[in-house]
Amino acid sequence: MLDLLVAVLGPLHPPFTHFPIVCSILAVLCLVAAWKFRTAWAQEAAAWLWVLTFVSGLASGLTGYLFSSHLGFTEGFSPIPSGGILGGLLRDHVLWAMGGLSASLICLGAAKGTLRGKPWPFPVQLVFGLAAAVLFGLAGSHGGEMVYGAGAQERSTKEATIDLLDLAKDYRTRLVKLNARSWVSRTHGKRWVNTYVSKEAVEAYQAGETLPEGSLVVKDSFQDQGGKVSRTEGPLYVMRKGKVSRSPATGGWEYALGWEKPVPGNPEGLTAPTRALPGDPGLASCIKCHNRFKSTDYLGGIPEDGEAP
Repeated sequence: MLDLLVAVLGPLHPPFTHFPIVCSILAVLCLVAAWKFRTAWAQEAAAWLWVLTFVSGLASGLTGYLFSSHLGFTEGFSPIPSGGILGGLLRDHVLWAMGGLSASLICLGAAKGTLRGKPWPFPVQLVFGLAAAVLFGLAGSHGGEMVYGAGAQERSTKEATIDLLDLAKDYRTRLVKLNARSWVSRTHGKRWVNTYVSKEAVEAYQAGETLPEGSLVVKDSFQDQGGKVSRTEGPLYVMRKGKVSRSPATGGWEYALGWEKPVPGNPEGLTAPTRALPGDPGLASCIKCHNRFKSTDYLGGIPEDGEAP
């Protein structure tokens, strides 16, 4: 049930975040208009907008926790995320949002007074209304930094900005191929796959132990053709082991997928060249699948009959 909520409601968080920001700003404007022009309808409009601010802020917060789990940033419920995730951006985003929700709860009390014909003093409403608008705005700003990357690149380490697909170039010559023969992987679109691992991580991978930081695991794939491997390339799957503190829900692993020439009717539904990098919602299925293998450092391994000697 939780997985269903994460998959369905989690992606709704980004659009939900706009409502408390817009509603709180409009509420302040209506409040000022009511004070300046002595209009009852503007005061009532401000009250209803504060109701919407609180309700949408609450919905945004709840979907936000689901969305962070959907992207693999957190595991389970944690009121305040670790400061190591995304260079502290996620924690700051949550703290500003919690502040905005607290201010909007007070505004909800003011709205209740207005709708009952007992409005709070104008200065009190204005202070808390502005506080809610500013705090929600700051939360939205940090959310934008996480989505669009400008702030994340400024505040995160150099490691977090590496393009995993570029890092995986020449993997066939730089990494070690661990399987003697290709095998069909159901979880990779029923394609024929091969696994390549960083030299320094080979022993740990084969033993099912924790791989060292910086390790790469690359899986190339080829379309099936009548039960045999074809020459038509499928997606390239890349995993890199980073700091566990940056992504505790994935054991520190970051994921990427690249496919230059998607074939028609592919199970991923891709129709154009694709480069999905860490944080892309499209990689949620990779995270969900690999999270089943926590005991072997989130890695599924290689079938016994395919292992290289």
